[in-house]
Amino acid sequence: MNPAWRKSGAVAAALLLALALLSGCNPNSALDFGPTQEIKTPPTDALSREILHNFDGKPFTLGDNDRQAEVHLDGWAKGRRVIIPFWLGVNPLYPAFLRPTLGHIYVMSESIMVRPLGDSDYLIRAGSKLFKTDTLLEGTHTRYLGTGKMLPVVVRFVGTRIITVQRDAPAKGMITEKVPVLREVSLPMHVDAPVPGYAKFDVVAPKPG
Repeated sequence: MNPAWRKSGAVAAALLLALALLSGCNPNSALDFGPTQEIKTPPTDALSREILHNFDGKPFTLGDNDRQAEVHLDGWAKGRRVIIPFWLGVNPLYPAFLRPTLGHIYVMSESIMVRPLGDSDYLIRAGSKLFKTDTLLEGTHTRYLGTGKMLPVVVRFVGTRIITVQRDAPAKGMITEKVPVLREVSLPMHVDAPVPGYAKFDVVAPKPG
């Protein structure tokens, strides 16, 4: 990507976020999906249940469509694919615009791994190109070993949680915030070799059932 475009995009994002905060909008109020809790029940629609089953703990390939994710599993016939929306998070300026739906399946792309939070929870930054906000990722199949960009992964939006985390350096102290919770469904997207700048991870062996 051209550095000038990257810089102008970052400036635009900062200005939009400043306007959002000045107007009284913020990610916490935008994340009002009802009580702070997580969904434990399976999806009600057949396609989502099928995706949860088929993609559970498996890598996938991703098409070139940048508007919606075209995903394909190894072993599928050529041309077979499933269309899944990308995770765009919540826009604090316009919370109703492309608002995510609790319980739905998304492909999380170009997110940033920030740090582990203990057990299999991770603080990440995820969302659209302009608004990547703090998000909690519940790892079910992977254990991340470092920071950096994350390969695309199929996730389910299962609710919100209030967390208290360390501020990014050089800032000091803690911050308490309400964040969306994404539960990992698939393994990260298949790549033939490690990609520089991307967070490394191990695949966690499934627990004996």
